[in-house]
Amino acid sequence: MKKILFAAAAFAAFLTSAWAQQAPRSSYFLDGYSYRHRLNPAFASSRSYFALPVMSSTDLSVQSNMGVSTFLYPYNGQLTTFMNGSVSADEFLGKLNRNNKINMDIATSFASVGSWGKSGKGFTMVDLNLKSSTSANLPYDLFDFMKNIGSKQQYDISNIGFRTRNYLELALGHSHKIGDRLTIGAKVKLLFGLAKADINIDNAQVEMNADKWIVKANASLSTSIPGLTAPKNEDGSLDITGIGFDMESLLDNGIGSALGSFVGGYGGAIDLGAEFRFFDGLYVSASLLDLGFMTWNNRFSARSNDNYWEFDGFDEIDVTNSDGENSIGNQVQQIGDQFKDFIKMYEDENAAGKSTEFLSCTMNIGVEYEMPFYRRMSVGALSSTKFQGPYTWTEGRFSLNLAPVNWISLTANYGISTFGSTFGAMLNIHTAAFSLFVGSDTFLFNFSSPVEGVGIGIPINNLNMNLNFGLTFNVSKRRDLRD
Repeated sequence: MKKILFAAAAFAAFLTSAWAQQAPRSSYFLDGYSYRHRLNPAFASSRSYFALPVMSSTDLSVQSNMGVSTFLYPYNGQLTTFMNGSVSADEFLGKLNRNNKINMDIATSFASVGSWGKSGKGFTMVDLNLKSSTSANLPYDLFDFMKNIGSKQQYDISNIGFRTRNYLELALGHSHKIGDRLTIGAKVKLLFGLAKADINIDNAQVEMNADKWIVKANASLSTSIPGLTAPKNEDGSLDITGIGFDMESLLDNGIGSALGSFVGGYGGAIDLGAEFRFFDGLYVSASLLDLGFMTWNNRFSARSNDNYWEFDGFDEIDVTNSDGENSIGNQVQQIGDQFKDFIKMYEDENAAGKSTEFLSCTMNIGVEYEMPFYRRMSVGALSSTKFQGPYTWTEGRFSLNLAPVNWISLTANYGISTFGSTFGAMLNIHTAAFSLFVGSDTFLFNFSSPVEGVGIGIPINNLNMNLNFGLTFNVSKRRDLRD
C-alpha cells in the first residue's frame, strides 16, 4: 500500500503536484485584477491583456485542519514527534478532528489573453492552464491507535483516503453587460486528463486482547496513470514492490505519439456567473465553476478481499542463536511475510477500461458595497464552497478593498473555513502597460520559539499556506462593465 501511495504521489509531484482554487479568493473584489474571471466569468479585466508562459500566474496553496505543531513539539531546544513520551495523549489528540484533511494545490497558467469588444459591453478571454488537486483524509482513531496503542480493545481506523486529479484546461469565456444593472458571463472548457488516483481503506478494524491482535481491512485502488506498470505474483495478487512507470514504452514511437500517450482522459466543463446591481454601490454576484465531467482512459482498479491478520506475539525467543528458528530476527521476518500477505490486492478486471466522473464544482456568492463617502473603498463578503465528496470544504471571507488611484488596488481580508481562520491580502499594480500582482489568502503569524538546528519556530496553528503572483501586459485603455 505504501508503494502504491508513493507512486501516485510521486507522479502527481512530477506534474507539479496539486491544483488549487481557480484564483486566490482574496482577489474576488480586487479592482483591476486580470484574472477575476476565473472566480466569476461575469467579471472582466479592466484592460485587454496578454500573458506569457511562466510569468502569467502561479497559485500555490496548502489547506489543512491540522498543523505542523500537531505532530512536532519543541523538546530540549529541538523538535520531537507526537510519539515522544514527553507529549501527552490529551495534548496531541486534543488538536485533532474526527476527520483530518489536507489539500495540497498548485495552479499555473501557460498562456492567457483577454480582449474588450468595440462596444465596451463585452469581454472575451482565452486561458490554457495546468490544474492539479491532491487531498488526503486521516481519521482520528488512526492517531489514537498510534499514540495510545493497547489502551482500548477496539479501534476503527476506516475512511483513510488519498485522491489526486491532474489535467490541462483550455478555456474560452465571455462576459457581457445586459441593460444597466445585470452582467452575465460563461466559459467553456476542454479538459485533457494527465493522471488520477484514488486510494481508500474503506473499512479497517483492530481488535486487541490479552493474547493476540486481530486486524481486518478492506482497501481499494483506482488509477488512470499513463505508463503505470503493476506486475503480479504467482497467485494473481499485485506485486506491490514492483509497481512503477514504464516511460520508455511511451517514448518508443516518437514525440507525437508520446504526447498522445500522456493524455489519460478527456472532458468538458462550463463556468457560469452573474453580477447584479441592486442600487448604486451595492453589487451581488454568484458563480458556479467547473460544472462538467472527465472520462479517464486506461483505468486500473484493484481491491483487497476482506483481509484478515492475527498476531499472537513472539514464540519463545532464542537469544543464544541468532540463526535459530525462534531467533528474534526470524520471527520479525515471519511477521513481515504475514503482513505482506495481509495487504494483498487483486486487480478488479470488471472495472478496467474507461471511467467517467463529475468534476469538483465550486460555488461562489459575493456581496460588495462601495462606501458612499468614498467610492474607491468598498467592503465585501464572499462565500465559497468546493464540492468534492469527503474532501468538501467551505469558507466565508470578509474584505476591505481600496483603490486610491487608477493604477493601484489592494485588499485585506479575513476568512473562516473548514480549515480554520486566516488573514489574507493582495496588491495589484495595473498601469497602462502591465499588471503586476502578489498576495495570499493565508498568512502565517503564530510560531513557536526558535528551534535549535532549524533557526526559526514552527507554525502553531493549522497548516494553511497560499501564495499567488503573476504578470500580464496591458494593451487597451481602462474599461469597466459596471459603467
